[in-house]
Amino acid sequence: MGARLSNRAFDLNEDIGQIPFDFNRSVEVDISIAAIETALRQPFNCTRLFEELMSCTALEATFKAHFSISPGKGVDRINGFQFAAGRMADLTHASRKCLDGTFRFSPYLEVLKPKGRDSKPRLVSIPTVRDRVVLHQIKELLAKAFPECVPRNIAGSIIREIAADLPNRDAQTTFAAGCDIKKFYDTLHRDRLMKHISSRITDPRPLKLIERSILTPTVPSSTRRTEYAKHSEREGVPQGLATSNIMAAIYVSEIDQGMKTLPVRYFRYVDDVLIYGDEEAVQKAQKSFVSRAQRRGLSVHKVGGGKSYLTRLTGEFRYLGYVFRGRVVTVRDSTVENLLESLAGKFSDFRHNKDRRLHKHKFLNLERLKEIFLLELNERITGAVKENKRYGWIAYFSQISDLSLLHKLDFVVHSMFQRLPEFKNGAPAGLKSFVRAFFEMKYRPHAGYVRDFDVFTSPAQKLRFLFERGRVGPDDALTDDQIEARFSGYTASILNAMKADEANIY
Repeated sequence: MGARLSNRAFDLNEDIGQIPFDFNRSVEVDISIAAIETALRQPFNCTRLFEELMSCTALEATFKAHFSISPGKGVDRINGFQFAAGRMADLTHASRKCLDGTFRFSPYLEVLKPKGRDSKPRLVSIPTVRDRVVLHQIKELLAKAFPECVPRNIAGSIIREIAADLPNRDAQTTFAAGCDIKKFYDTLHRDRLMKHISSRITDPRPLKLIERSILTPTVPSSTRRTEYAKHSEREGVPQGLATSNIMAAIYVSEIDQGMKTLPVRYFRYVDDVLIYGDEEAVQKAQKSFVSRAQRRGLSVHKVGGGKSYLTRLTGEFRYLGYVFRGRVVTVRDSTVENLLESLAGKFSDFRHNKDRRLHKHKFLNLERLKEIFLLELNERITGAVKENKRYGWIAYFSQISDLSLLHKLDFVVHSMFQRLPEFKNGAPAGLKSFVRAFFEMKYRPHAGYVRDFDVFTSPAQKLRFLFERGRVGPDDALTDDQIEARFSGYTASILNAMKADEANIY
């Protein structure tokens, strides 16, 4: 298949016939996932792996493992719970259409994420649940075809490596340079990207599927079908898809490979680049990066404009939300302000909505609401652990050395309680601390101070947790499946709020 793209690559969900499907049938998810993992470990065979990943069994197993409790909704306004209850036949049809080359994605739902007062919001594309399953499988195929492009360092681990290395450098002779690519995802050339991908993926079916995933438009809520074409873009890759990051990494992989041969330390996280080393080498490397990016149709912010810079290590520079100021590693002011606004929102919500909640939930009283508010606030302060993954603001910024910032955060939260008469205008005894949470999350995340959702394993434990949080009443009679659904939905909302705090970091 050539690299030229057609703009006729999207359609609505087609009417789906009702195929009997038992979500709890005997095809075990762990067996299916194990089969996929076995296929991924085999030597890369594009056609064989594609057919394995897009089989009906594989799609169903992936849905149950990753999306069955997802609260996110696409243009069809169906979340993971609703999909499991009545739309599983969609995956049977999706499998057949992916394998015969006729699958088309539904338009992605437009969600605008604010980036700050002076910046345009980031446009994020939200696929339907069915399409998220398919995109997840495409991501697995791309990862197998381009293993060197799989992001192996999350932002936190990159910062950890930098923070450990910089103290060993001579601050007088070491220089740091930053480069930021303008509108990174929006300016990727689709033809060039497809040419890269088709160099290793040769089966026309996955190529057509990848092409259509790129061309599918992102539309605002309630957009009419006749207006979908108005939202088609000529260039770029939609942000927010399971495949977005790896496709972007494939696009710039040649840049990364070239930069890593230079006598400097080079780090790239999406569109944000940091280079440091001897002054002359850093200056040359920075110019080299700009030149390499331009040859691939990308633009880099000019040095001195804030997003791209060149400075001695004794000065101040920023990377991925961190601020490096001499030997001090801290957090930029706007990021701290975003966190405090998020916490202030919880206080405001408690004050203005407590009466409505008491009226709606007769089994609650003011004291219970206060307990629930404090428990949820504490989780936002400490972060949380789930499936051995750390979530939250304090988890992301676990590499700072500026402990005075944490004391200031604790002071501000205490001050917020002074405006709550329900708490006698003072912080309660059970309020947790950013200072302690920093050390607990860093060194003892499972010791009990940080919320660990992995300790809830049985339906009885999950039911007690939900009752403690006011999510079930004393007279509610729930099945184990209903308990699991409520627990998963509630914990997902907690973790999503923490991810929102993290999303404001950079």
